[in-house]
Amino acid sequence: MTTVKLPALEHFLHEMIPLAKAMGVAVEVSDDQKLVLTAPHEQNKNSLNTAFGGSLVSLATLAGYGVVWELMRNEPDQEKVEWRIVVKESKAAYRRPVLGDLRAICERPAKVAIEEFAAALKRYGQAKLKLRTRIIEDGNTAVDVQAAYVVVAAR
Repeated sequence: MTTVKLPALEHFLHEMIPLAKAMGVAVEVSDDQKLVLTAPHEQNKNSLNTAFGGSLVSLATLAGYGVVWELMRNEPDQEKVEWRIVVKESKAAYRRPVLGDLRAICERPAKVAIEEFAAALKRYGQAKLKLRTRIIEDGNTAVDVQAAYVVVAAR
């Protein structure tokens, strides 16, 4: 039997957010520009054989959450403080049905936004980051999700 090493984020999502494992969420790309999560159509379809709206917004939310999780994981003091990431607000615009596998793309925030986020976190012990995630199929945006994620120090 061959052992496949899951990316740290994918492992975290499957272990700590049971919905991610049930949906079959996988990390396709995690680089300096974006995080891309995927999920198979079969596990996330509705009665019309299109992607279930709840799965679409969940995958988009998980992608944004993953961007923040990876950002916090790379913070220099992350070993000393336990952080909690929560979604403060989100808005989804469903533009077209998704017929195949689900693919969520969350662009990483600009350097200046990350610096402001880190400064607020250091000063106040909490910070908010607004992110946009798109569910893409055949080069078209099917769902556009804008969400604000808040990170707070656990007490």
